[in-house]
Amino acid sequence: MCVRFWYWLPAEFTNTLAVHLLWGGQESDALWESSGAPSTGWEVAEVTVSSPGKFHVVFKAFHVPGMSSTVKIDDVSIRDGACSPPGSCDFESGQCTWVSVPTEGGHEWVLANGGFPGPPTDHTTQSPSGWFLLSSSQHQNHSSKAQVVSEWIQLKNTTSCLTFWYHMGSSDSGTLQLFMRSGPTEENVMFHSNSSEHRWTRFSQPLMKNEPFQLVIEAKTNNKGFIAIDDIAITPGLCQGNETSARFVGCSFENGSCSWEDISVGPFQWVRRNATGNTGPSVDHTLGTQLGWYLAVEVDRGDQMSPAALQSPVMKEASTTCTLHFYYNMYGEDMQELNVLLKVGSRTTALWWLSGNHGNKWHHGEVTLSRIPQDFTILFEASRTFSKPGHIAIDDINFTNCSLPDPQPSCPENMFTCNNSVCVDISQVCDFSDDCGDRSDEDNCEQQGVVELCSFEHGLCSWERSDVDTPGAEWTRHKGQEAWPDRGPPRDHTQNSAAGHYIIPGSHMTRKGQTAEILSKTLLPSFNCSVRFFYYSLNDATGRLSAQSRSQRSGENDSILWLKENLQSYSWQRAEFTFSSATNSKIVFSYKLGDSQGLVSLDDISFSRECAFDPNNTELPDTAPTSAPPTTTNSPTSPTTTSPTNPCQDNQFFCWQSPGAVCVQADAQCDYHPDCPQGEDEHGCGPCTFEHDQCGWTDNSNGQSKWQRQKASNSTEPPTDHTVETGYYMRVNLSEGQTQSEARLQSPTLSPSSPFCQILFHFHISSEASGSLRVLMQQAEGSEAILWSRSHNTVSHWTSEYLPLGQHQQPYKVWFSSINKVSPEGTTTGAHVVAVDDISFLNCEKSFQPPALSASDCSFEDDLCVWVQGNEDELDWIGRSGPTDTPNTGPSGDHTTGRGRYLYISSSPPSEKGNVAHLKSTLLPPAGQNGYCFTFWYHMFGATVGFLRILLQTADPLDKTVVWQKSGNQGDEWLLVQRHVTLQKVHQVILEATVGGEAGDIAIDDISFSSGPCPASDLCDFEEGSCNWQQETTDDFDWVRQSGSAPSPFTGPDSDHTTNTPTGYYFYLPSSTADRTGQTAEMSSPLYPADKGACVQLWYHMFGKGVGTLNVYQQSEEGRRVLLFSQTGDQGRLWRFAQASLLSLVQPYRIVVEGIKAGPTQEGDMAFDDVQLTDIHCPAPGNCDFEINMCSWSNLGGGVDQGDWLRGRGDSPNPNTGPSVDHTTNSSHGYYMYVDSSVGEWGDISFLVSDVFHPSTTRGHCLTFWYHMYGTHIGTLKLFINDRNRHAGGDEEGILHWRETGDKGDRWLEARVPIIHDEAFWFVFTYQRGRVTGGDIALDDISVLHGPCYTDPIDPPHHDNTLLTVGLAVGLTLLIGVVISVFLYILNRKRCTEVQPTILDNEPVEEDSVFTLFDCRTEGTQHGTRSDFSFFNQLYNPSQQTTVTSSDA
Repeated sequence: MCVRFWYWLPAEFTNTLAVHLLWGGQESDALWESSGAPSTGWEVAEVTVSSPGKFHVVFKAFHVPGMSSTVKIDDVSIRDGACSPPGSCDFESGQCTWVSVPTEGGHEWVLANGGFPGPPTDHTTQSPSGWFLLSSSQHQNHSSKAQVVSEWIQLKNTTSCLTFWYHMGSSDSGTLQLFMRSGPTEENVMFHSNSSEHRWTRFSQPLMKNEPFQLVIEAKTNNKGFIAIDDIAITPGLCQGNETSARFVGCSFENGSCSWEDISVGPFQWVRRNATGNTGPSVDHTLGTQLGWYLAVEVDRGDQMSPAALQSPVMKEASTTCTLHFYYNMYGEDMQELNVLLKVGSRTTALWWLSGNHGNKWHHGEVTLSRIPQDFTILFEASRTFSKPGHIAIDDINFTNCSLPDPQPSCPENMFTCNNSVCVDISQVCDFSDDCGDRSDEDNCEQQGVVELCSFEHGLCSWERSDVDTPGAEWTRHKGQEAWPDRGPPRDHTQNSAAGHYIIPGSHMTRKGQTAEILSKTLLPSFNCSVRFFYYSLNDATGRLSAQSRSQRSGENDSILWLKENLQSYSWQRAEFTFSSATNSKIVFSYKLGDSQGLVSLDDISFSRECAFDPNNTELPDTAPTSAPPTTTNSPTSPTTTSPTNPCQDNQFFCWQSPGAVCVQADAQCDYHPDCPQGEDEHGCGPCTFEHDQCGWTDNSNGQSKWQRQKASNSTEPPTDHTVETGYYMRVNLSEGQTQSEARLQSPTLSPSSPFCQILFHFHISSEASGSLRVLMQQAEGSEAILWSRSHNTVSHWTSEYLPLGQHQQPYKVWFSSINKVSPEGTTTGAHVVAVDDISFLNCEKSFQPPALSASDCSFEDDLCVWVQGNEDELDWIGRSGPTDTPNTGPSGDHTTGRGRYLYISSSPPSEKGNVAHLKSTLLPPAGQNGYCFTFWYHMFGATVGFLRILLQTADPLDKTVVWQKSGNQGDEWLLVQRHVTLQKVHQVILEATVGGEAGDIAIDDISFSSGPCPASDLCDFEEGSCNWQQETTDDFDWVRQSGSAPSPFTGPDSDHTTNTPTGYYFYLPSSTADRTGQTAEMSSPLYPADKGACVQLWYHMFGKGVGTLNVYQQSEEGRRVLLFSQTGDQGRLWRFAQASLLSLVQPYRIVVEGIKAGPTQEGDMAFDDVQLTDIHCPAPGNCDFEINMCSWSNLGGGVDQGDWLRGRGDSPNPNTGPSVDHTTNSSHGYYMYVDSSVGEWGDISFLVSDVFHPSTTRGHCLTFWYHMYGTHIGTLKLFINDRNRHAGGDEEGILHWRETGDKGDRWLEARVPIIHDEAFWFVFTYQRGRVTGGDIALDDISVLHGPCYTDPIDPPHHDNTLLTVGLAVGLTLLIGVVISVFLYILNRKRCTEVQPTILDNEPVEEDSVFTLFDCRTEGTQHGTRSDFSFFNQLYNPSQQTTVTSSDA
């Protein structure tokens, strides 16, 4: 287990504090010790303790006599499991031992998860739900500093490695620094950075220090960006070398040159140095400090005029994806140049080059080396004039994805098996890229059916010039050694050398907009024809390189199949597109000149076996041809056939796979609706089962991990596909040992869609998965939006998900992305298998009209109707009839009939606290002018109930808003919720439930929609307006209708009471420094009939040290009023409930709410919400028998206690652990409060808290209650009183006034506790669980009376009377009660008539006439609210069997 504590070590170095274990009478060696590092305040520490038997934790402090200061400890806590290593934290469960340090005028690091304003995912889980530390000052108008400090760390005389990951939002986000602190004034900079390349970036540094130290991470952020950190780790041993592997040698130059050698022979040389001299960069890139090392060019006495040359060690052959990364710093006004060269044998080829002044900062350089089948070295060459100040330096050389792929035992049916047993995707065969590593995927291409391909090594093959481009702008063939550096790249793709050939657009183009085209041979109608090629684009951001399908010689009506992204790179980029054509066509590569021509070229173009070519290369017609069917061939060696006669007219599409001559309109192709009988008009348009091919979905991954089409078998993961169980699906496997990588599966271009468009797909994530699956969508401006993410495994083989895509006016794409999680050491944590199958698009056709709202009604008797499970999270909603499996939670039946079905989430294992389930409606239309009413019934009963929320999610943009939520136990009954929705966008309703603990089932039933506002009720929640409440004109201020939090952070509510969300409304009275004592604000209700209502109920909020008085009056039509309720001063940061009996009047009346200000303050806001008149009579002040509700008593909540008190009865259809009878009625039908003693662990505490009582210093109060404690080791029941001063000072429970421990038998016992307190106070009952689960612990008939307690306690009732005696007693009691009630009613009517004018005048009312607050439900019944008080749990000694009472405080 882990022991956490806070300590304060005095400044004298002779003081020490240590933690030991005492076991079997022997004290262990110190597990933790601190000395010689004086505290400047409270410090936190954690230590892992374990022992084979029972033990004590011992804190041992050595104090020097005569010293005034002492060693202090506080807030000791224990949790299961080992502590994180000192200084290490992944922030998934909090900040560990990292503590924020207040800075003047600064801000704080905060725990955050993915989304605005920080990074979209954390580093640990690579998902939006993961946590990290975030520094953001976007809410401020100036730069700001935030610091977080670790605990004191003592290395055990070993070298250790510090690693952490950081992410900086933009180039002007600010500065991130890491310091090592050895004392109050001793700090050394270890790391400094201004950029992280907009991604999570790793930093590691060896630690070698014998003295204790702290680590301080400081962020200086501007108001434009953010800085985030994650996965801090301190591990024993040396840091993993900066080398990528033994074969591919990178270097950070911190501990040497890693066998990189300066081979300069001219006037310059590369020198390893740091910034302690007068030249060169002021910091290195690795550490960002003056102490870090890099290589820089300096003057030498060479005998030749040549640049400084740095050569790598000899490296073995590299894969096609091998990429070199490095950082460079080029600063100064002298002539300077840096080149990166590839040397293979005697040939040297330029890879990367740059010249000029790029500022005194580090920049990232990157270039793909591509396939190198033999030994090679890398050269960095640099030169400068030294005539002016400046420098050239490099740092952090690194290689990624360079190893050749590993052989496999066998390959899936849809993959190519190389001669060396490597598996390669079929789409990569014969594409001029040696993906196998032995070139077997590039041999015998005709046998693979690929016959049309060109490397341009021996000419232009069958590619032709165009008749419609700019004259003289033809594409021409060149070598790299002749075209570079002015016209083309320095190397081709085929040979990866300067001797290879490629083609470039004509160099005679001089005006912007001029074009150069090159045309393929004529293709016959083809289906799923794929074109693979490589392109190069550098310094050509404004040019436009594209691929088009041409069916007319003139080029009219060309269809764009591919368009170059605005990505400038020194590397050859692979591209692929797939198309289908019903007519003869040609593929056209077109380049349109921009502002100036950069280096643009094409190489290695190949067509897949599905492409059928015209052997005669027939010219295209001058006018638009009629459509013709695509044809395919079964013979890989004979890819061309003659197309059949086309029976269709112009502007028609021929359904070539369907029987008969079926023609549909041409614009019906790819419109999301199958018009052909066989659906071929939608093939390759997005939907796909993957049974026959990939339907235009392509792998777009960087690195070795690829999405591949897989046939299901017993040896695959998963073993079945979703379509037919034995068919195909798409799968990616990110193997263990790789660095972080992303595999992308890209859709074909999708057609414009309706606002109601959704994508449906089925997915699988393996149980050992250590990464995430995401769905991304292309935005209109070209960026990507994350639609969905999941980072945990699926329970079944296949899980479905529906995602809204929304309306698109232009073509767009979506991606499936799988990212592997990487450990702090930089390697993956396990195999990661992700699969996708059966992708479809729903309601996407532009003509789609949504059904009526009532179509979404559901009682769940048969199925989910049109509702679907959301599978981004861990749980599903479960259909059920009858009670749930877990006792003391969930309903006993459905709401519809009591015998039908409902939906619920199971909170018992394997469910865990925090698990979430979503239920989603279809996409609904805008709510319209009058909106609609959304209604359903919910059941939230149990000791550890979590949250239930209603969310509205829009499709464009994808945005979620919480519009209603409840948390905690709401009682063992079905409750109604209805929300008026007025959202004027296409949206869907989402019901979200969260597990709060093992006894927290949440159920829903009977969902319905109706047009217009929700039906009117007696409850005014101010959501739609003021409910005809009026501002008084004779007061000083007005109440303000408000949503969200109050403007001041130290007063007022954060949300309304009705919805408990920032979107709900309430009325509040703001405070300011201009207020004067006694100023008032009043609001009055509409006029109510004289006979309406017996009780007024409302919720109020009074938080802040300057809060005044809130009064509620009943005012006659003539203006006379009587005070019903009054409260003064700070009542805590929560909504409280008030109710008071209404007087019987002969005139109509109003309810008046009055706020009285206490004086000038900014911390005196008051608010009220949810006002209701009810015919239910209010209970007597201070009394509660729990027959109707919980009265003024509430559960604590706030995450402090471990379970709620529940209201129950003996004959409940939901079995519980309470007594068989209550005390009030002595029957199984009566209600009481009890704790589910089967939930939780030994020592867990449940809190039951009263409302606030006014002080009575003369007569005091008497608290009377009945309790029931039955069972072995039942635990301890305590009663405390607390007040605001004690609570604000850290006294969490208050003063103990009464305690009982252990078994008291199966009976009810009475207790009376006298209370005298000189300020407002509240009662706290706590129950602490015993060693054994089970047993009865309950409370009933609680009464709070003014004055002292009776001297003689009332004997508990005897339950062994005969049935006759009981019957006579009950009958006599009822008779007397009826007579007294009739008498009191007549007397009260007479009194009200006679003295009415006196009651309704404005004279003050005595204190006893003011009704006390009671926490009852606004719906008529109530099962408790949750306070935000926090109490500290203290374990108890179960051997104690004493009772403690106290008469004063």
